[in-house]
Amino acid sequence: MHSFKGRESQQCGFLTRLFCESQEDAETAKQILTEWLSKRGLTLSPEKTRIVHLTEGFNFLGFNIRLYRASNTKTGWKLLTKPSKEAVQKHREKMRQEWEAVRGWNVGKILWKLNPIIRGWANYHRTGTAKETFNKLDDWMFYKEVRHVKRTHLHKPKKWQQRKYWGRLNLERQDHWVFGNKQSGHHLLKYAWFPIERHILVKGTSSPDDPSLKDYWRKRIARKVTDLPASRQKIARKQNGICPVCKNTLFNDEELHVHHKKPKAKGGKDNYGNLVLVHFFCHQQIHVKEDVEDELLGQGSS
Repeated sequence: MHSFKGRESQQCGFLTRLFCESQEDAETAKQILTEWLSKRGLTLSPEKTRIVHLTEGFNFLGFNIRLYRASNTKTGWKLLTKPSKEAVQKHREKMRQEWEAVRGWNVGKILWKLNPIIRGWANYHRTGTAKETFNKLDDWMFYKEVRHVKRTHLHKPKKWQQRKYWGRLNLERQDHWVFGNKQSGHHLLKYAWFPIERHILVKGTSSPDDPSLKDYWRKRIARKVTDLPASRQKIARKQNGICPVCKNTLFNDEELHVHHKKPKAKGGKDNYGNLVLVHFFCHQQIHVKEDVEDELLGQGSS
């Protein structure tokens, strides 16, 4: 695994991984890369550049890639990509801080705060072998839920706490230990609810720059709609996965916002006919344009 950095700027670095058939090939590749980068004013980062065997494994972008012995395979080995221990620990620390931050909040605000974080982390890591990790995180989150409720209701008995905060709130599952608001039915997501979906390899040498493969790439990118909450999936499909402002795909890793075509301040409703999904910066452009138009109308009326 290699990490590159510029001689003049630490902030232009990027990560890549290079697989070779032997250690000798890896050493040769490293030398070639060193010379190639040197001509462009770049260097390999000594502390982040390693040559390792796959049986030792390595971390890359939140995942651990490692070759394991497996008696049920033809080769006797199996390559697994799991959420790395460091990524899991970092996520747990973040969630620990979030639980502290919502101390004293009502359950509705807690769901609003925590669910997007859970959804984002689970959607990113579900392309790997993550089922065991997801189950362990759910167990840990249950402990945090119990602790939060005990802090909030010091003098209430355990049975009362259970009746108030846990139940079969997700009607699609036979799970009676879902944390949430029993009156509204809103509940905290569980990591294990996110199905494992393996990354689908790009066919052959298919390039997104090939005009003849435009339809192939459109369909491939459109699959990302399932990463969105159910309500946003419906809006995204209605738009065919396209941002109405920039006319590019919604799924380019930019933050997505829900925009009211007719502002709520002017009587716009929260229905699907009045809602569109746009990129964060596209959303800003819309409101800047609206502010300018309102200002011009105001000047005209005066």
